[in-house]
Amino acid sequence: MEKFYENIEQMLIDYADGQLSPGDSNMVAEHLAQCEACRKALDALQKSIELTGVIWADSLAEAENIRIPISCKVRKRRWRRYAAIAASILLVVTASIMWRTLVRPTEAEPTFAEIERKIIDESTAAKLLAATDLLAGKPYAKTLIKNQYEYIVDRYPNTNAAATARLKIQ
Repeated sequence: MEKFYENIEQMLIDYADGQLSPGDSNMVAEHLAQCEACRKALDALQKSIELTGVIWADSLAEAENIRIPISCKVRKRRWRRYAAIAASILLVVTASIMWRTLVRPTEAEPTFAEIERKIIDESTAAKLLAATDLLAGKPYAKTLIKNQYEYIVDRYPNTNAAATARLKIQ
């Protein structure tokens, strides 16, 4: 019985795989009824095995390209342990990538200085446009007006005043 508790981890893996003899399977089932830690470990192991099956079935992993050399002395049932470990690693990597993707901000927020610069540019361009519009009715100022509109478009291209000046140039 003492040896049973020493090998419980291996037995849980074999139990999840359905590879235990009926006697050993009953002993593990009795132990699971009393040990919550082992029940949680078995649940996590079963989820990992299930996830591995889904990944392979959906062709989400390039398992065909992975070649793991296995010694002839390795027991046949150990591949499920490797599959569970691979699924666990894949789950951790996927969760990490998803977390980084979700946590990463989409755009850097503008600094106070950038906001202040945009407000000043918008204000200055609007003032220049208003002053130019005052001269618009004077026939002697046509060249000056056109030059002023072009200046607003060149100097303050991303402002509302520049958009208005572009329309007036055309």
